[in-house]
Amino acid sequence: MSERRRTSRFVIPEHAHGTFRLMQDVCVEKVRGDEIVIVADLGLQAGEELVLELPRALGIRSVVLVHVVSCVAVWVGEARRYRVMLRSAVPVEMPVLRRASGSPVPGPAPVLPALGVLMRRVPIRVRDVSTSGCQLESPDVLAEGAVGQLEIAIDGQIHKEPLRVCRSMRAPGGPWPWRCGAHFLALEVPAPASVRNVVARFEILDELAGIRLR
Repeated sequence: MSERRRTSRFVIPEHAHGTFRLMQDVCVEKVRGDEIVIVADLGLQAGEELVLELPRALGIRSVVLVHVVSCVAVWVGEARRYRVMLRSAVPVEMPVLRRASGSPVPGPAPVLPALGVLMRRVPIRVRDVSTSGCQLESPDVLAEGAVGQLEIAIDGQIHKEPLRVCRSMRAPGGPWPWRCGAHFLALEVPAPASVRNVVARFEILDELAGIRLR
């Protein structure tokens, strides 16, 4: 059986550094002023800066900058989860209905817990890449099935590509212990500034060079 890959893979010189923008659903348990408590599938580091989209069940559509104050492992049934206390840059103001006279109207309490979206920026290194996917290294685990956006600089230009993590493993030692394989999400024709487009050009040049050598 041929060991040839369906697509050529290219090693990135000196492991190009970039960012994986990860979006994950979280359960928002409490919102009070600048204090927000969530339950997440993955643990977060104290001091880590994130972006949180608050649930519509609160009666507001708001995206807030937050940082992690504390993170404690909890069990939900047989599943391990993490209760995280966040602090927002500015207090979250709930909408208040007012009478014509200007006095507030008592309303129902916010419906919690509810679903929110947490956006993280995980630093990564790209080990190799093809037109179908790439291999990444990261200091934190990228869970299998996670979907996000890869951003790397190539020749001084930022290139972006949506990815889905298909496998993840730990390689002990060093500051980048996690390795994962990821597939590009080919939702549309790749844009000129996409990673897939750049790799496709490399692949064409590689094939042309092979033809000239024959």
